[in-house]
Amino acid sequence: MTAYRVFITGAGGMLATALLNVLTPVFDVTAFTETQLDITDRDAVLKTIKDIKPDVVVNAAAYTAVDKCEEEQKTAKLVNGFAVGYIAEAVKITGARLFHISTDYIFDGDKDGPYTEEDKPNPVSVYGLSKLIGERELVRFTDNYVIIRTQWMFGENGKNFVDTIIQLAEQKDELKIVDDQYGSPTYTRDVAVMIKWFIENSNVRKQIFNFSNEGIVSWYGFARGILKLAGIGTKLVPVDSSAIQRAARRPHNSALDKTKIKQVTRIDIRPWYDALYEYMKRTGRVGE
Repeated sequence: MTAYRVFITGAGGMLATALLNVLTPVFDVTAFTETQLDITDRDAVLKTIKDIKPDVVVNAAAYTAVDKCEEEQKTAKLVNGFAVGYIAEAVKITGARLFHISTDYIFDGDKDGPYTEEDKPNPVSVYGLSKLIGERELVRFTDNYVIIRTQWMFGENGKNFVDTIIQLAEQKDELKIVDDQYGSPTYTRDVAVMIKWFIENSNVRKQIFNFSNEGIVSWYGFARGILKLAGIGTKLVPVDSSAIQRAARRPHNSALDKTKIKQVTRIDIRPWYDALYEYMKRTGRVGE
């Protein structure tokens, strides 16, 4: 097997941590944090990627504070949008393949069933719009890419819903959780394993794929699964999203159809609850 030289942006983040764990044993991996490489600096991006000469670039850098994106629109659009174009421009020059992580938030959430890769994006938040700009900037510069749209990620070394729920449940007797927004919780390690498959199968290019763990659930249902595994008896109260004031609007249904990625990779995708159990077991959160 070819020892691909892989360069990862966004090191120190939740997804990059999983990528390093999965890819380092197989490939020659270099990863830069945002302090080592500011992806919004076009000249720095071009120079860094030219110097490293990677075969593959995985862009795991993103501004994911959804509500803050509403206040910091310029920053969100630069980091999640135009900076992706800088990376794409660099890989076009060097001949590398680009793997980019996008999001379910590019959709408005009004569809009755899961979204396919062909459904028309219609973001309802600045975060979603900024990520859509990133997709469009990418395809302007290179056709040697794979875009993976995912959602509701949890994993080691990053702020996520699982850790937040456990922390709050240990402090409070009752939690109000949104029960009218639906999607699929996704373990970062499973995203990394899927990216590893695509790196090893270099004939797949110029493609967009949806990926999440199997099963569709509300945030309330997700929280119930977390507390069940943790053995915490805090009361959960289901509420409509209108009851919780947030700066950014969320899609009511952002479930992703994974037919395409299953047909191409032939990889069995495990249920979100099984992936959640592994994450909580790895981090010592499973109750007795």
